[in-house]
Amino acid sequence: MKNILRTVVLALLTSCLGLFADQTTPNSLVAPYADSLVVLKGDKLVPLKADRFLRAPFIVVYFGAGWCPDCRRFSPSLVAAYDQQTANARRFEVLLVSRDQTEEAMLKFMKTEKMTWPALDFGKITGAQQLQELYSGHGIPCLTVLDQQGKVVLQSKSDQDGTEILRELETLLKRAGSDSERQ
Repeated sequence: MKNILRTVVLALLTSCLGLFADQTTPNSLVAPYADSLVVLKGDKLVPLKADRFLRAPFIVVYFGAGWCPDCRRFSPSLVAAYDQQTANARRFEVLLVSRDQTEEAMLKFMKTEKMTWPALDFGKITGAQQLQELYSGHGIPCLTVLDQQGKVVLQSKSDQDGTEILRELETLLKRAGSDSERQ
């Protein structure tokens, strides 16, 4: 009887402590690639400590390349939307999955467009099957927005609707903000 009571008490304590702990968990679709993320520091790409990145409410997976004129036209809009957030209270993160032909081209694209978000390490792109499956197949730029659980909530259906996805993301963020204020 003592062991059963102890088990019940431990289960209740664990449950109660869970109510007060940080409930966010790493994005399940992106988490397997956490050790393969790099970020621009000066003139080179360095590994990213991805803890906070993985806990963002939404992650925008951006398939793009420096050789793509549509990507170069679209990227400033994404950079502006991303930079409007404060670093300590990001409501979404961006992950670049480059379609460039070389790591140097990816680095140049990130530097030219002033991308401060992480990219999947160029050498890991071909093996990142789960992330590759997020590509809509309709050209680049392609945006796929994932929620905290790794579920696709928005995705561009052509290479021309990245701006529309950003507008829809803003609406989604406003709705999520008003929902959390009501709780």
